[in-house]
Amino acid sequence: MRILHISDLHVEPAPEERLPGLMASLDRDRDPLRRVGAELMIVSGDLTTYGSSRPEHLALARKWLDSLDIPYLAVPGNHDLGPSPARGERSPVQEAYEDVPYARTGYGRTFGADPVQVRDLGELRVVGVGVREDDPDGALPRLAETLAADTRPVILVGHYPLAPTRDPKPHEEFGSEAFVPHTGAALLDLVRRHPNVRLYACGHVHVTSVRQLAPHCTQVTAGSLGQGASTYRVYDVDPAGLTYATALGAGPLGFWHTVDPNLSGEFSLGTSAERSGRLAW
Repeated sequence: MRILHISDLHVEPAPEERLPGLMASLDRDRDPLRRVGAELMIVSGDLTTYGSSRPEHLALARKWLDSLDIPYLAVPGNHDLGPSPARGERSPVQEAYEDVPYARTGYGRTFGADPVQVRDLGELRVVGVGVREDDPDGALPRLAETLAADTRPVILVGHYPLAPTRDPKPHEEFGSEAFVPHTGAALLDLVRRHPNVRLYACGHVHVTSVRQLAPHCTQVTAGSLGQGASTYRVYDVDPAGLTYATALGAGPLGFWHTVDPNLSGEFSLGTSAERSGRLAW
């Protein structure tokens, strides 16, 4: 069984405000992504850059995903669903906070009303969770019930990393602490209490990384297909575990070098062990 993992598309209509040429780059990614031959594609957030305040951008992202003709499960990132009132005040265009139930947010109306989604693939479950700070949508209790209800191995899909991906950080907002500090910690505790969660697939930081969350669970980030590092993951799953590999997309190979031009290529693209390897159940 093959699963494709993409993240951080940052879709916006051309002519793009943030990264000119981004949509043309994503268009070049279509055929390579189709050729992966995945049974399911997981999309770990930041489908857009301005979708939290411009719902038509979310509709454009859905149109792009639908055009791939690959079944997919997507979760929102901070640019799709503003994580907190404080973030909304700080960044009202890119992280607008909607003080309404999840189902009535722009993301919920576009991609589905339930913050917890499940796809059953034989002996594997893929579970996605969309979260906001302090969990106003009750996503974490719902997730806990879902994980406790079945003993099959789970790939859990979220947006925010639960363990640091690089040290030192290139920027104060690198990581999840500035976005969902309490909810992120609660989600990590939940993962550690459910040994059937074997892989936590996420994005947000725009780097290719692998970190251990618990003896039973590994965190894997995909890069940012749209803004860089433009990479995506391919997971080949078998009864004993999975192998992971990394492929390059058509976009920039780095993102954080605009903050620190001295960062190495390995910072963005990962070590050889982060780019490919094997995880046993």
